[in-house]
Amino acid sequence: MKKKVGFIYLDELQHVPHFLPPAIALAARGVRVDILTYEGGHRYLKTMLNKLGGEKLNIVQLSTFFYRKILEKLRDRQQPSAFYIYRKHLHKLLTYDALVFTDHTAGIIYQARGKAAKPKLVFIDHGAGDGAYGYKESHNLFDLVLVAGMKKATRLVRDIPDHHFKLKVAGYAKFDLLNNEKEDIRLFEEGNPVVLYCPHFSRQLSSWYSMGRDILNFFRNHPEYNLIFAPHFNLFNKKGFEKRAAVDRKYYDAPNIHVDLGSIRSVNMTYARYADIYLGDVSSQVYEFMYLTRPLIFINHQNIFWQKDDNYLMWQAGKVVTNVAGLEEALAGLDVWPIDYTARQKELFTQTFYKPDRPAGPRVAKLIADEIYG
Repeated sequence: MKKKVGFIYLDELQHVPHFLPPAIALAARGVRVDILTYEGGHRYLKTMLNKLGGEKLNIVQLSTFFYRKILEKLRDRQQPSAFYIYRKHLHKLLTYDALVFTDHTAGIIYQARGKAAKPKLVFIDHGAGDGAYGYKESHNLFDLVLVAGMKKATRLVRDIPDHHFKLKVAGYAKFDLLNNEKEDIRLFEEGNPVVLYCPHFSRQLSSWYSMGRDILNFFRNHPEYNLIFAPHFNLFNKKGFEKRAAVDRKYYDAPNIHVDLGSIRSVNMTYARYADIYLGDVSSQVYEFMYLTRPLIFINHQNIFWQKDDNYLMWQAGKVVTNVAGLEEALAGLDVWPIDYTARQKELFTQTFYKPDRPAGPRVAKLIADEIYG
């Protein structure tokens, strides 16, 4: 009987590039692959399926409870809560040979499965950052954990010494899509340096809440630099974080500032390839920016001692500033960027991503197939 695997997509847009190449590669191996998602148009998902030849995949839209639809509409929630979708469709979900997640919402499935042999629960890491939130005990919900490189694998073993999941280094499937999503854009008329400001979404970690407007004002007043303000997708698109109205119209109107609070370009590395300089705090997207070696500037808005903290490992590859004056000084020194930063950036990139020049999707698919076929 044909094996059946469901890829869970109940999260935001940025998860699509991480599960799509493995899903397509797994379907090519003769496995029935369903993308289990919420009700919606799913324009980006469908566009990428058409581009990549994903006609063998099935998009299965799962409804939520009627009362939840009313509540979520009243609360202006952009997409339904995954928890209630799981509850409504639990019986159906348990019929799969494996369920593949790119987030940590497998708890209800794990509990309902109990000691049954299936579904196997598989986790594909959707980021490559250093923050402690990427090394949660919830990894133990999964039978198989697939990570981008040795950096994550080594630390997971260290931070979760009692782990009982299988751990495999699989590469970074998002890189498989770079050629398919390559887009030549021209955002600014001048040939001035382009800075990509990509703050994290967490209130505890993000530079946006304490310094974001000061940073936007700096670039508005310094037209010798161009700025792309494209924060982590969740900052302006996930319940409980920032409202879009918090970004004043004057920043949209500034000719040297491009504001993108959550489009396809903000998640498919269009800006990460286009910009000349990265500016951020702890968002893991900096590692995607490292695909091409360029200057990195990090904002230590909390004045923390970071030098021996693994949660800030990425900061070793660039200049760390604590205020706008420090940012101005760092930008002024771009012509003499220290060679040590460049060398460390290349080293961290190699540790973070397993064979980034080779497709990860087929490797991930094989590891999932090995798990379900035993």
